[in-house]
Amino acid sequence: MTFRYFYGKGANQYSFIRIPKLLLTDKSFASLSIMAKMLYGLLLDRMGMAIKNKWVDKENRVYVIYPIAEIQQDMGISRKKAMDMLSELEDKGLVEKQIRGSGLPSLIYIKQFIAA
Repeated sequence: MTFRYFYGKGANQYSFIRIPKLLLTDKSFASLSIMAKMLYGLLLDRMGMAIKNKWVDKENRVYVIYPIAEIQQDMGISRKKAMDMLSELEDKGLVEKQIRGSGLPSLIYIKQFIAA
């Protein structure tokens, strides 16, 4: 069998977002919408960018920067929906936002959901 090469932007077609299985199967996350779980997967994906950009605070905690406008664009949703999903994750304790003000996007700390 002969397989074709990837060319240009076609190489990006198999880029995947991973969503931890426990978010889908564990009862404690049943109240989260599927869209919020997808957003959590997108946030986890941003961790690679965070490490590359050395987005680490004084306490060595990694954060991501993911402006609401980018969430809207990436997920094809309204601003309100993007904010609601981020609030869902915040209410569940899966993320913590640090508002910076001056028109800068918030820092988003992604929390591990498996107890130590």
